[in-house]
Amino acid sequence: MKKRIFSLLLVCMLSISMLPTSAVAAGYTPPSLPDAFQGDGLYITATPFKLPLDVDFVLGSNDTGGFHGGWIGFTTGEEERDAYGYLTGSYAAVHYIDRNGTVFETDADITDNVGSNFGQSDALQFYDGMCAFIDHETELIGYLDEDGNVAIEPQFYEAYAFSDGLAAVSDGTYEGWYYIDKNGNKVLGPYDDEEVSFFSEGVAPWSGYLDNGDYFVGYIDKNGDAAITLYQGDGENCKLELLDGSYTPDSSVGSYFSEGHAIIEEERDGSRYPIYLIIDTKGNEVGRIAPSAPLTASPRSVVHDGLIIVDLTNTEGGSGGGIGAVDIHGNIVIEPGKIASGITYFDSGLAKGSSGHFQDRTLIVDKKGNRVIPSHFVDIVGEDEENRALEEARKAYNVNGYTEFTLDVTNFNDGLALLTIRLMANSSSVLDTWYYVLEAHEGTYTGPGKVYNAATGQITGGASASQPGSPAQPAADQPSSWAAGQVDEAISAGIVPESLQSAYTQSITRAEFCALATRLYETVKGAAIAERVTFTDTADENVEKMAALGVVTGTGDGAFDPGGLLTREQAATMLARLSDAVGAPLPAGSPTFPDAASISSWASEAVGRVQAGGVMSGTGTGTFDPAGPYTREQSILTMLRLYHTI
Repeated sequence: MKKRIFSLLLVCMLSISMLPTSAVAAGYTPPSLPDAFQGDGLYITATPFKLPLDVDFVLGSNDTGGFHGGWIGFTTGEEERDAYGYLTGSYAAVHYIDRNGTVFETDADITDNVGSNFGQSDALQFYDGMCAFIDHETELIGYLDEDGNVAIEPQFYEAYAFSDGLAAVSDGTYEGWYYIDKNGNKVLGPYDDEEVSFFSEGVAPWSGYLDNGDYFVGYIDKNGDAAITLYQGDGENCKLELLDGSYTPDSSVGSYFSEGHAIIEEERDGSRYPIYLIIDTKGNEVGRIAPSAPLTASPRSVVHDGLIIVDLTNTEGGSGGGIGAVDIHGNIVIEPGKIASGITYFDSGLAKGSSGHFQDRTLIVDKKGNRVIPSHFVDIVGEDEENRALEEARKAYNVNGYTEFTLDVTNFNDGLALLTIRLMANSSSVLDTWYYVLEAHEGTYTGPGKVYNAATGQITGGASASQPGSPAQPAADQPSSWAAGQVDEAISAGIVPESLQSAYTQSITRAEFCALATRLYETVKGAAIAERVTFTDTADENVEKMAALGVVTGTGDGAFDPGGLLTREQAATMLARLSDAVGAPLPAGSPTFPDAASISSWASEAVGRVQAGGVMSGTGTGTFDPAGPYTREQSILTMLRLYHTI
């Protein structure tokens, strides 16, 4: 299928042009977001994303950047120097980071520089357990596996992402395109560049002339044989066409199968066509995207979350046009015009809306077209809070004049998205950037934090609940009513450092949790910890002590990320290790929470132990919420329970 090399080159150029232009102001932190955004039957948690690298921008275009296979790509600016140390050039290096700030370890020297022989930077994401990469020295393309190993050596001129165990590649010769397996073996081909796409659900869309001279439109299987024949005969009389794809399985509409359905184009003489047919895996039509005249429609996505994003246009210039969504039978689910042009596809019931200054002011929408997160910062925190935050920012960055906070977001993939907040001095000058991991959840948020209610636009809960347009109240130095008695008991027992006897409802950092753990250990043992393990980014003695006991570990490259916020599954792991270190190990057990399957494999045993030992329990909904934030008062209470167990 046709390649969009020019558009992808343009994306990379635009990304480079938006690099930060000013240094970070020391000690300045952005105004806090709500802990959760409550929609209709679902909610989104927002967790600050601490980056261990000084990154330039998020890898990929607006349509393909974000978390894929649990990893998100960033680029850093790197210098090239000769043997004498003289600067000879620079390039953009690619790094992958998970939601916890852990850097993907690989020996490959990956670049995002687009040479004359490469246009598919969007394929540099983890799909199907593999990730295409551009070798810095040769600018040829290879593939990494999930362990960071070079699974297929760089040798290709152009390449698609892996999908369904196969990827289409070209080595730049006149032999054409081949499909390769995950060992790099050629299994199908050669094909012309307009004949390759993605395998999904065992088949790939293919059109062209057969050996017998017939023109074929349909799908081939992994042996290269016809699996679904949509048309075979005279090419001049064929009224079926396959839709153009791109370089990743979810970055454009394409005619490949997704969730058991595919979309093809049909054009007939004498009618208001083309129309778009929705077919099942047997080639049967199950629906069509064909609105009533004078509207015409074109799909903007494959089937995601049971919906197809469509673009409806009034050919007579009247009303009724806009972006909407249909189901697999072509029925309109989201009315045209209810969602903005930035939307690409749904995942976990959510999709990004628009990132700029659109009238609907929607950043995240649900499957009914309702706004869950506004696209304007002021709509989230209120005018007074925004003005206060901007005034502090002007002083911190020594800026006079216009400043604003802008919001941008990636697509949701497997329930995760990346929110970016930029502090702008004007339309092109970026003063600072902050990142947040957004995670989709079903149901109603019942945690202790602040909640933005999409239906009312109000913020409730937490210590600083407010309503947009009203000044936020200062955080109280008193714990929540349900925690107050046990917090007092922990303080009386001497296991809460004075530095943590305030701001009880705020999320706890990794270093602060180490302070709690150290105080408990030394209180129980009656002696100070003498051993130390040092890190490159902190000299906190509590961190060094806990690392020496094996209670905590670093984040890679000798760093610890002391200011990183702790998740619930990380806290469970540290508590289990602390019980071992103090000589009173918690009993073994397997987690029995309804969302146990979402607990990371490395944390599952520890979560089972803290549950079996009565140290940690579920949230208000009964789930464990492994990636959820953990507050100071929650940490104090679980530390008290461990103290009683010991």
